[in-house]
Amino acid sequence: MIVLVAAILTGALSSGLFRDDRRPSAPLQPSRSERRPIPQPPPPEAPAPEAPAPMPDPPSEAPTPMPDPAPVPRIPEVPGPGAPLPAPSDDDPSFGIELEPQTDGSGTAFSVGRGLWMTARHAAGDCRRVAIVTESRRVVFARETTVHPNADLAVVRTTMAAEPVSLGGLDLRIGDIGFHFGFPHNRPGAVRSSLLGRRTMRLSGRYSTREPILVWAEAERRPDHDGSLEGISGGPVFDAAGQLVGVDVAGSSRRGRVYSAAPESIREMFVLIGWPPSAEGPVPELDAANFVSVGERLRAGNVVARVACRAK
Repeated sequence: MIVLVAAILTGALSSGLFRDDRRPSAPLQPSRSERRPIPQPPPPEAPAPEAPAPMPDPPSEAPTPMPDPAPVPRIPEVPGPGAPLPAPSDDDPSFGIELEPQTDGSGTAFSVGRGLWMTARHAAGDCRRVAIVTESRRVVFARETTVHPNADLAVVRTTMAAEPVSLGGLDLRIGDIGFHFGFPHNRPGAVRSSLLGRRTMRLSGRYSTREPILVWAEAERRPDHDGSLEGISGGPVFDAAGQLVGVDVAGSSRRGRVYSAAPESIREMFVLIGWPPSAEGPVPELDAANFVSVGERLRAGNVVARVACRAK
């Protein structure tokens, strides 16, 4: 089984939500409504852990990024603070994604307490076996997985606990800075972005959902690279205060966009699992100077980890 987990980690997520959408046939090609410009604002008690499982050496090569003969420059962040983020609306521009059948793959998860790990539904929801894999190569298999019925969110229950993140998102404003952490292409990485607004994401294929999401404009990737962020799906998005405000679920590398589950959906997920969000967490205040080192500490402390899926 350990060998299977290692094999899973050599691949990227199967759904393609973070694939390079510069190809004409890419499943993340935005709909016409997505192509409309986004208005810019004016300036302004945990159980005892199980015995560690040995983990083989990680793959020597990460998945190969898509060719990019003409790199797209990062979109500058929006000056902030701006106007308050409006509530979700049926009038929000929407885009659709067709989900491919679930295959073996890996994404990102993070601790929300009591051995519970939140991630993206498309990364773990349709898997026969799911495991959390830490930076120290510990593998802990999930006891159960709970999925949100109408959002790209899931929570994996294990016997391994880590310090839970705290939940925010009640007072977001256009132009607020976001910090994304995870494992793009199975490698530790972080993204700094700014909040542009809301969209509605429609998923179809192996399941169907319609949900409000947040749209972020990339400002910086560390380490810097072009192409998709495949593998960061399920990773947390924190605001400058270090509170959880989103979960990465999709992206458009051509347009420099990252899409995250909205705070409203995240709060609903906590209700579904019957566990209250933490009032305090391990994430300090974040800024452009420290977010990379904070990400390293979160991964070393197992607050942010890989989630591995075995589909069959």
